Amino acid sequence: MVSIDRRTFLGVAGASVLGASSGCLGRAAVVPLRETDLDGVGMLPLNVQEDAHIVTTHVVGHRGPDDVFAGKPVGLVVANQTGSAAEMSISVERRDLLSWTSLYDGRHSLAANARIDFVLRDPATYRIRVSTPTHEGETEIANSEFDCNEKAFSLVATDEGIDHSSISTTMGCGL
Repeated sequence: MVSIDRRTFLGVAGASVLGASSGCLGRAAVVPLRETDLDGVGMLPLNVQEDAHIVTTHVVGHRGPDDVFAGKPVGLVVANQTGSAAEMSISVERRDLLSWTSLYDGRHSLAANARIDFVLRDPATYRIRVSTPTHEGETEIANSEFDCNEKAFSLVATDEGIDHSSISTTMGCGL
């Protein structure tokens, strides 16, 4: 029979636990973000004009659009409703276990009545920041927003500032 002293046992056990958990505690998996030719966000918050031109749509996440077990994707619209073109900085971050991870950081010159859409497919908490040379705004989309309802959030540049809004269907989400 092989005998092992307490110190050696604890050292081996600690190294095993550290090795087994190293993938879990390290940096989160990369979340894909890609441009797509989708028509954009389905339903629009009331502060976004129906005829606003979609410049591009970005899809964020791994899930497919019809993954009913994880909830529906959530729409995000960043729009310019000022009277002229506006320089806008857009930042989208996802909350991981211990920190925020940047998913998108871009600067755009959006024409008047133009918008950029994001489709957030993976349930998580997201923080979105939008700024123009004269105004800035921020909103968070909580993990709990990913359910069976169709939802969309918006950050809209107006002459008065950055306006926040959201819209949602109100179905019961029981199984």
